[in-house]
Amino acid sequence: MRALVFSDVHGEFDNLRELMHRAPGLDCQMGLFCGDIVRGHARGNEYLAARREGRRPDQQKPEVLNERAEDYALYAEFHQTLRPSPFPIFGVPGNMDAPEGRYLTCSLAEEGADSPLEVVHRMLARCGDWTISGLGGEITGADREETFVLQYPRWEALHQLRLLEFADTPTIMVLHTPPIGEVVDLDNGGHKGSEAVNELINTYQPELVVCGHAHDAQGQERISNSLVVNPGALKGGNYAVVDLEAMEAEFGRL
Repeated sequence: MRALVFSDVHGEFDNLRELMHRAPGLDCQMGLFCGDIVRGHARGNEYLAARREGRRPDQQKPEVLNERAEDYALYAEFHQTLRPSPFPIFGVPGNMDAPEGRYLTCSLAEEGADSPLEVVHRMLARCGDWTISGLGGEITGADREETFVLQYPRWEALHQLRLLEFADTPTIMVLHTPPIGEVVDLDNGGHKGSEAVNELINTYQPELVVCGHAHDAQGQERISNSLVVNPGALKGGNYAVVDLEAMEAEFGRL
């Protein structure tokens, strides 16, 4: 069995269309998507500015309100673009796919209902002999936010991914946040991973972990007993295919 892994679209759908065009020739039986569909610039900028200035972020700023319409349009286009996929795709939101309720609502809307994407954020799914679960957003030590950006604290991630304990098949963990590693969290010359994700991997020991967020970190490495794969950012033309029997990734570029 083979899985197509992709992440970090950020509203750039030409590359997603090309990937869906190539998908039938990749000999895959499932897709794994690690989040960041929309851009979320206004929300993200307001959240960071509020933290710097020691105030609460303002939901009524005109640019934040105006971004809502863009989000809905981008979610609809994302799901429509996925429709040609010849296999089911299991995915989670990225840290920019906030608010959480908007992401989930659009996944259940008309476009989402016709999409091959099955959300495994806080949920469990099966595909063939594999059990899949995930948690999107940025997994942090303690911070929690689900309106301007998606952030989940370590304790919540550990609780949500307990579902993997009940699997009687090999498991796949779908995340947006990478662990701290040598390769899979490198971004702009630094490390972007979270120690909380390393703890998740050590606790639940999935056969495969897929992640994104660190756009420059296309690569794979072993952490504990798990293969961790970051396909790189699809907005930059990057993706990966994982052979689930050999447990090894091949990396592609559009």
